Amino acid sequence: MTGFCYMEGVDIYTAYGVIIAENGHNDFLTFPALVEPDKNDWPEENGIEVDLSELTFQPREITVPFAVISGNNWKGFYQMLTAVGYRSVNIPVLQKTWNLRVSEMPAFEEFPAGTIFEVKFVEDYPVINRSYPIPTGTTPIACAISMDGIRLDKYGIIIEDGLDDLQRPAPLKKALTRKSSGISGQIYDTQLVRFAEKEITLKCYLNASQMADFWNLYNAFFGDLTKAGERTFTYAESTFYGYYRKSGNFDLITHAREVVLKFDVTICIVK
Repeated sequence: MTGFCYMEGVDIYTAYGVIIAENGHNDFLTFPALVEPDKNDWPEENGIEVDLSELTFQPREITVPFAVISGNNWKGFYQMLTAVGYRSVNIPVLQKTWNLRVSEMPAFEEFPAGTIFEVKFVEDYPVINRSYPIPTGTTPIACAISMDGIRLDKYGIIIEDGLDDLQRPAPLKKALTRKSSGISGQIYDTQLVRFAEKEITLKCYLNASQMADFWNLYNAFFGDLTKAGERTFTYAESTFYGYYRKSGNFDLITHAREVVLKFDVTICIVK
């Protein structure tokens, strides 16, 4: 059980008898949500006009399940976590280290055989890696959607669901409407028809042959997706323009040899 998680350079199993429980790595892999940019919604124009010149991101919340399987020193472990400053958290199997602070313990349960609990960490200053090689990933099937001219399978991405929503028409903008106490219903301007923006969620799998390749593909995908300016998406001979909003539901399916990560990514299609 040793060697799976180090905090402040200390093996948490050796020092406290604590391990990260099953599926406990998932939240470490989440990409931070975008701080919603300034925008204009002109009623006479389709879509919206968004200032994407400088993107900023929200803090990340990372909820990790732990289990005490040797002794019962969860109090000492939590006391270490809640000391002043940030905690250095290293997960060797993920080949990454994060600087996090503790927010709360949202779940706790004691059993005769041990204790299980969750700790919510916060990454106040998410690190966006902008240095990565050109993506050269491979997948069992080609991906039908491209981003800025690059097919998503080059990032190791397979789309499980969500492409139908890309082709779904955006909702209509509400035109000029007048109501009067002297009449039932309302007077609606049917002469101006314009479409609003729409939000789509793509359900994705990222596939890599090993962890180092996984991080290269992960950084390339999210790095390219969140570059300044609009992204151009091409699918089924149609072109769409949009930007990244958030990601979620990360599930590290396997990392033993090959790496497979399941996740959702939400994109705002502006026109």
